[in-house]
Amino acid sequence: MKKVRYSTLWLAYTGVLVALQIVLGNLVQVALLEKQMNLGFLPIAAAGYLFGPVSAMIVAALGDILGTLIFGTGAYFPGFTLTALIVGFLYGVMLYPRYQKWLTKAFKNHYADIAARALMAAALAAVAYIFLNSYWITFFVPKGYWVILLGRLPFNLAEIPIFTAIITITCVALDRLPSTMLPTSVTQGK
Repeated sequence: MKKVRYSTLWLAYTGVLVALQIVLGNLVQVALLEKQMNLGFLPIAAAGYLFGPVSAMIVAALGDILGTLIFGTGAYFPGFTLTALIVGFLYGVMLYPRYQKWLTKAFKNHYADIAARALMAAALAAVAYIFLNSYWITFFVPKGYWVILLGRLPFNLAEIPIFTAIITITCVALDRLPSTMLPTSVTQGK
């Protein structure tokens, strides 16, 4: 029997994760000096862990576009959506169990495997945020690229261990769902 990649389970999870990304990315924010910290990365990471890069990219892009349109945080700018797509791809490739089987073999402990994948995903996403979002901000703020980048760098680097811990805790919690509520990639990846 042929597998249906985009099932009702996928549609339900994707819709909920897009809604969570909109809320966590726009309503739950901590304003810092040079940037805002929010939990909008978490639904993207969950989509990447459960369904892979395509789903994580959909959650990231729709969350960015709809969040901007709903909350009117300024004019829509496609550069930030491009960054969100890249981050969704990185989370999906790094967290999806089928793509990182070599890490599963390297770590005999399932929790250490998830933590290593979360660390790689958070670090790569931080690189994308540091370089790309700093560039996009130059379109709105009359400062040079390197001034913005160096001002945001410490905050983005400080987010890596925080994001790693939160992603690890979330993925472990997702593993505890009943197997009927999980895609086969997660249940077979254990």
